[in-house]
Amino acid sequence: MTGNLVPGALCKAGEANYERAGGNKKMAMLKTLIEQVKENGNRKTKSVSLITKGRDCQAFINKVKDKKPLFVLVIGSTETALIPGISAAGQNIEQLKLTPALDADFLLLKKEEFNKTLPVSPSGIPSPAILSKAMIDYMSMYVNVIDVGAFVKPRGTHISLNMGPAKCLTSGKALGPIKTNFLFQKGEKLAQNLTTYPYIVVGECVPGGTTTALSVLCSLGINAFDLVNSSFPEGNNLWKNQTVKDALLSHAELFTLIKKNPLKAAEFFGDPMQIFVCGLIKGAQKVNLPIMLAGGSQMLAVYYLAKKVLEYDPHDTIVATTSWITNDKNAKTKHLAELCGAPLISSNVNFQESRHEGLRAYEMGHIKEGVGAGGLMVTADLYKDIPQEEIINEIEKVYTSTASNNI
Repeated sequence: MTGNLVPGALCKAGEANYERAGGNKKMAMLKTLIEQVKENGNRKTKSVSLITKGRDCQAFINKVKDKKPLFVLVIGSTETALIPGISAAGQNIEQLKLTPALDADFLLLKKEEFNKTLPVSPSGIPSPAILSKAMIDYMSMYVNVIDVGAFVKPRGTHISLNMGPAKCLTSGKALGPIKTNFLFQKGEKLAQNLTTYPYIVVGECVPGGTTTALSVLCSLGINAFDLVNSSFPEGNNLWKNQTVKDALLSHAELFTLIKKNPLKAAEFFGDPMQIFVCGLIKGAQKVNLPIMLAGGSQMLAVYYLAKKVLEYDPHDTIVATTSWITNDKNAKTKHLAELCGAPLISSNVNFQESRHEGLRAYEMGHIKEGVGAGGLMVTADLYKDIPQEEIINEIEKVYTSTASNNI
């Protein structure tokens, strides 16, 4: 038959074979493209980033992966926060005094029991306790609240050390030796009683704490001016820097004592949370209890304080925070972590597409961190490998529920 085909018929047959081959190739390419789209759709957004000392961060992750920790929230107060313009952890000075107790109760109490208004910033942005609450409830975590010296005590079940707030850092007598030694010893003892947990996540709520963090870091020899974060969207470095500089210059005679005993940096210029958590770290070192310090500048200062007290880098101890802290244009968190020698990890959760204005405000520099929010979001990824989108969904649920009653 083929011998009888005319040249035109041969040409048409060739065209048909070419079209079939080309069609098959196109179908194969389309199938490959569809498979790639499906694969990308199933791939979760990277939830955490290792910012500094990546090997130490990864070693910590490997040790605690798939394990559920205890969350310890340490609340306290300092009169430093009463200086106008220092803290955005409350709508005004009087409300700011209530913030640690309200944040603690929000985590401790059931929805129907929490009949107060959640703290908001001067701009009306609600407390980061919403983020923490969402993660704690989702993972069914146990929470221990330790009051190391807040203006107001929480109503929920907690441990109170009855120490009262710290004096303003400008006094050079923030805590005093008796309170300092007591808080340090209590922190050390608590850690040794928590060995039934695979690790602990330690959060804080101390309004004005980034200013006391700055003063402690500087008194220990780190030039941290313009490096620490702020809950204000535009930062408050100028006012914060000047407050700390004036305090340190007015009490320059204390540096000799700090050089001999680094803990005195917090005794003179710090807050009660710093002392307590420093003791907690020392106790954890004795029993090989891993610790995640959940926070930004405040926890970097605690890490460095513990490092100076111990005279070595605390093992199995990392700092975990939010991307709003590590991306803060008014601070240099990565550089500060490097100066402190701290392993730093951050959650990559963002609220750009959130339906809530109060959450989208985080992307504009409001709040950024607090009440252990960053560390708890990191924990969600390590414990349950929760996709970023699911973390955001859980937070939005709590925000919606809270907004209908309190915000």
